[in-house]
Amino acid sequence: MKKLMFFILLSIFAFGSMQEIEQKICNKILLSIFKEKRFIKVWYNSKNHYKNLKDKKFLFVEIPDQADILIVDHYEEILADKPIFVKKYHLLRKYKNRAIGGFYWQKGRPNIIFLKSNLQKYNIKLPDEFSRYVEENR
Repeated sequence: MKKLMFFILLSIFAFGSMQEIEQKICNKILLSIFKEKRFIKVWYNSKNHYKNLKDKKFLFVEIPDQADILIVDHYEEILADKPIFVKKYHLLRKYKNRAIGGFYWQKGRPNIIFLKSNLQKYNIKLPDEFSRYVEENR
C-alpha cells in the first residue's frame, strides 16, 4: 500500500512538473514571437488552454480569424489563414502549410520545432535562442 501511495504521489508531482514546464516554454515562445504586441490574440482548440498559457498579454478569442496565432492540440478543419503552433508532433504534417512549429512531449522530454518556410511565410522572426530548433519543412 505504501509503495502504491508513493507511486501516485510521484506521478502527481511529475505531471505537475511537466505541465509547469510546458506552460513556461509555450509562454516564452509566444511572448518572444510577438514581443512587440501589447496583447497577443490566441485561439486554442482545446478547453484546457488556460492551464497552458498564463500571462496578462494573452487574450483568448473565440474565432480563429480574430487571432494572431492558432494553437492546436487536435486536428480539425481550420479555414483561417493564420500561423499555427501545434501541441502534438503528428499535427505538423496535418498543418504542413501553416504550422510555424510545435511543442510536444516525446519519451518524457519536451521537444520544440520550428519550420523555416512557414516562419518566413508569416514573416515571423525568432530570437536567436530558438535558432537551433528551426528546421526545413518536412
